[in-house]
Amino acid sequence: MQIQRPIVCTILALLACGCAHHAPRPLVMVQPPLVVSDTVRESLPNDYLRVSFLPAGLKVTSLSRPGALRAFATATPLYDPPLRLKDLPYYSGLVNDDTRVLVAMRCRPPQPEKVDAVLATWPNVFLAIQRDVPIDQAACTAPSDNPATEMACYARAFTDPPATAVPLSLARTFSYAGALYDDQHAAMAKWLQDNYGIFPAFAGSGYSIKDSYSLNTEPMTSQQILVKSISSEYILKNVSLADAGCRCISVAPYTGRSNHPLDPDFIAQAGGDGACTPVEKLASPPL
Repeated sequence: MQIQRPIVCTILALLACGCAHHAPRPLVMVQPPLVVSDTVRESLPNDYLRVSFLPAGLKVTSLSRPGALRAFATATPLYDPPLRLKDLPYYSGLVNDDTRVLVAMRCRPPQPEKVDAVLATWPNVFLAIQRDVPIDQAACTAPSDNPATEMACYARAFTDPPATAVPLSLARTFSYAGALYDDQHAAMAKWLQDNYGIFPAFAGSGYSIKDSYSLNTEPMTSQQILVKSISSEYILKNVSLADAGCRCISVAPYTGRSNHPLDPDFIAQAGGDGACTPVEKLASPPL
């Protein structure tokens, strides 16, 4: 026992003073991308990222241009870690423009009901139109020359019955939406473009289509469209930056801008509260 006692004392001493250097660090639970993607689609993230490239001197006070009803945004959690500016826009169906002012906003609405955000699917779009353009049922009993009324009636007439075959259910919805782009519905397609920012590149699946900015000159097959459906997108009411809880930065062109990361945390720290603050360069937030 006399031989073992020093050993025991040594062990106790190590436990008392030496183990502090080897104490287990608290685990940082990082959600796998699968869970992140599921979370931002099954429920609203209430943390949105919107990027635009605008002419110099244009004052930004709302999510989209004055007069528009809705604005597109993506889910901020999908862009952690941040991407370089030249890479990020492609995932939202946009393209980087080094000649224009970058306007980037991160929006966390304090009152989510004010932005009425929905995943950008065609069924949700048709429901949003009915909220944004309320009309009486009688207004749909006769043809109208008003594109807003026509679009509201078209949205009201959409039905989405359950089905036991996924392709049949999707075919019904996309066929109904696709008719908006034939010659007979050109006025409604223009209304969607002006008021919702919905162009022919809009999938209506809740995903923006990567590289779809050049769809007019580089058409895609259904296979390409499905493969490039990567980033979830949402449509929000075109409210003021303050009502949307936005922090916003504007960054004029400078050499190397496209290679710098567009970090949502940097936007939140450097951006104006409910207003767009000019910053000289993009940068990651300090550690």
